Amino acid sequence: MQNPEDIDVLVRLGVARAKLRLLGNGIDLARFDRAAVPAEQVRRLRAEIGARPEDVVCGAVGRLVWEKGYAELFEAAAALRRRLPQARFVVVGPLDPDKADGLSDVDLARSRERAGITFLGLRHDVAELYAAMDLYVLASHREGYPRSAMEAAAMGLPMVATDIRGCRQVVDHGTTGLLVPRRDAPALADAVATLVADSDLRARMGRAGSQKAHRDFDQQRVIDITLETYRQLLASPRRRRAGTGPVSQ
Repeated sequence: MQNPEDIDVLVRLGVARAKLRLLGNGIDLARFDRAAVPAEQVRRLRAEIGARPEDVVCGAVGRLVWEKGYAELFEAAAALRRRLPQARFVVVGPLDPDKADGLSDVDLARSRERAGITFLGLRHDVAELYAAMDLYVLASHREGYPRSAMEAAAMGLPMVATDIRGCRQVVDHGTTGLLVPRRDAPALADAVATLVADSDLRARMGRAGSQKAHRDFDQQRVIDITLETYRQLLASPRRRRAGTGPVSQ
């Protein structure tokens, strides 16, 4: 299993814990390395977003489907547009018209006008865009183990995320970011406002998030655990007794 909460659920359903193995999930830490992004590139991307030096760029990355919590994100952004005009929201990700809950061009236009959201669409320079952000927001209603949040953590971004399975494994509340109830736009806005208003807190949480990412989210560690799990299964006496082990020459 990728997520430890899934193991607890299966044990409650009667699956023996000894039959379960936590594999975890990971990302390419060499790719998501803030120090590898030149300062000039960060300045160029922030200018593309329309961010002033004093602005705090609040980013989100993901497919444009409502399940990702965009309704709450847009509502929070609209509220903060009045309270904290230095908060600038940017969303990276493509439309997904084949999904029943996909956003439309009309939704994007309405959100630009009401909340001042900048939509960048599908991009292939996501690592560099993380470096141009000041904090990361994930308002999803459902997640498994969100890769975008792991990537943002590795890039040193403090986070505001919903208090759901998956996000809880990435965000340590009060240490690497803030967790808020699902579908609660006012709580989301308040948490974002807390980080927007406190640069020292953002820096402290960002450092802690990067340390957590390097400790917990290295994809090579996940690969090693997975391969070792297969080796143990292939070498198990039960498999050999069943006649499914390697054939001797």
